[in-house]
Amino acid sequence: MRILLLIQAPQARGAEIFASHLGEQLLKNGHQVLLFSLFPGDLDLPFSGKQIHFNRSAKARFWDFGAWKKLSDEIRVFQPDVVQAMGGDTLKWMVISKIIFGWKAKTVFYNGSLVSRYFKSALIQRFNQLLYRSLDGIVAVSEASKSDFEKIASFYGIHRVIPVGLKPPALEKMDLSHSVQTLVHIGGFTFEKNHEGLFRIFKQILNEKPNAKLVLIGDGPLKKQAEKSVSQMGISDSVSFLGAKSQPFEFVPADSLLLLPSLIEGLPAVILEAFYSGIPVLAYEVGGVGEVLKKGETGFPIPAGDENFFAKQALAIMKISQIELQPILNNAKNLVAAEFSMSSVSKKYEDFYFELCGLSK
Repeated sequence: MRILLLIQAPQARGAEIFASHLGEQLLKNGHQVLLFSLFPGDLDLPFSGKQIHFNRSAKARFWDFGAWKKLSDEIRVFQPDVVQAMGGDTLKWMVISKIIFGWKAKTVFYNGSLVSRYFKSALIQRFNQLLYRSLDGIVAVSEASKSDFEKIASFYGIHRVIPVGLKPPALEKMDLSHSVQTLVHIGGFTFEKNHEGLFRIFKQILNEKPNAKLVLIGDGPLKKQAEKSVSQMGISDSVSFLGAKSQPFEFVPADSLLLLPSLIEGLPAVILEAFYSGIPVLAYEVGGVGEVLKKGETGFPIPAGDENFFAKQALAIMKISQIELQPILNNAKNLVAAEFSMSSVSKKYEDFYFELCGLSK
């Protein structure tokens, strides 16, 4: 089977990293895979197959006729069975190119979030509903993502829940000799990740534990604002900005606690990577987070928006030993091994693609 994965840009964002890992596994499974990026980026993606980088301007994304034609030309050359749009502007590009130029591949939208939260007007919602009607299939990253989509749009194609798959980090972090010393956040600097809320939570933690440190891994459009906020709140000496990393857990100390006070999530792969690495997770229970983060079993979910409770729970975790955390860490790692390995997730994608195309394996 021939599969084209359409991504925003070569960047350290969840959808792009997952597409790279999925594509790599599909190559190993004997398929032909092309990774196609729309906009400029500077990350060397972890994908050994062919990549095409358009380096188009995001400013022209609503009227870039030449780019839609160029995408169509590349599709006619590669002749994919399936074209999968991995979020962001990729859905618009894929659908508009197919409508105008009439290529025949099946079209799939990867829904990695809660799409209803991005519709700021009825006009935007109606436009996206038109795009959805042109699709052959949708893959939702969690049950929460699927049910959220069904609230705002009717879809009569194949709609499946297939979780993100994990390519295990190179290093396992388990170290039972210390309690939690370092607080870590991994994610792009976008409104969804709620860095302003994170800083308010961290400032509460500092009031009781003044030697605490917060490490931020990621990049994005709101990074400068985040740096400014840290300075204005007087916590700069306790916060480190490490930038985007394709393998972020190589930079996470073993005695860390992952903090994710996100406003919107589908099912973040960073939680699964933390599970595998033996890093405890404290996160707002939004989107599909609660499908994997179970209180007292695999981690510490917090009611969305409760910053005071979030800070108190972080302080409580920092006071107990890693040995006491070990049952939870073991459960979390076993969950990843059982349900989220890249090999098993790629098989689910294969089954989905074959069904979509009406083919037998």
